[in-house]
Amino acid sequence: MRVTFDTNVWNRMVFSERSLDSPKYDSLVRIKNAIRSGRVRGFISEGFATVEAISKRNRAKFHAENIPTVEVTPKVQSGGSISMSIEIKANHSQHPGIGEEFEEELDEALAIGIKLLTTPYIGLAVPDRLRNNPHIYAEEVFATAEYNERFGNVVRTIVDRGVGEGALPALAREFTEQLDGPRPAGLSDRALIYGVYEYACTSGLNKYKRQIEKAFAESADGDLVAAHIAFGNDYLCTEDQGRSAVSPSVFDAENRAWLKTEHGVEILNAQQLAHLL
Repeated sequence: MRVTFDTNVWNRMVFSERSLDSPKYDSLVRIKNAIRSGRVRGFISEGFATVEAISKRNRAKFHAENIPTVEVTPKVQSGGSISMSIEIKANHSQHPGIGEEFEEELDEALAIGIKLLTTPYIGLAVPDRLRNNPHIYAEEVFATAEYNERFGNVVRTIVDRGVGEGALPALAREFTEQLDGPRPAGLSDRALIYGVYEYACTSGLNKYKRQIEKAFAESADGDLVAAHIAFGNDYLCTEDQGRSAVSPSVFDAENRAWLKTEHGVEILNAQQLAHLL
């Protein structure tokens, strides 16, 4: 059985002994033992590191300022013509790292046999802890280009519904409609969102602050779902019900039904998965 785990499950499950007073304790222990024994192959999305490891307060700024580098290399061809190759490179050095808490949780996850799934966006900044250790990823994601292609195709369907990564452009459109004048030319969606977030924090506009924080968290959720589908796992385990009143979610009831119908996604919480085991 292959299971993709959301952060709200795996970071508690790997240290299940810290949840003795939780009604989910027995379920977490059962799942951890199943992974350790090999009965369950467990996977997590690298989105925990590229999005969730960055503090809520800094996410908007990081994603607005983290711009990939573009290298153009000219080459003289026979006959005197010139061709150029363009390479887009992520600026990995800008990523602040995953922090001590995630480091500890990741170490334990890897120790019991969990592997990572990539979120292969062009120019995505990945922290050194992941980038310098390719062995912590599922080997299959690097075998061919098919995983990347499937991931991209699924992301597009999720974005079209305005959830997952699509929550950010949807929010930018909403903010653009509220501007007093025309949106400045060249102002990216993420730069606009960052500007609104900074203003909301200093002005006490908590509604906008929550909207933006939710949009970035939603982008990580969408990436988790896309990685799960692209890799073809059996179950996705999350405690997220998508019940926030702020905006739609890839895990709300309507989108769960769509994921089940369109992509065959089976979503379980920790107790349901433990019962299945």
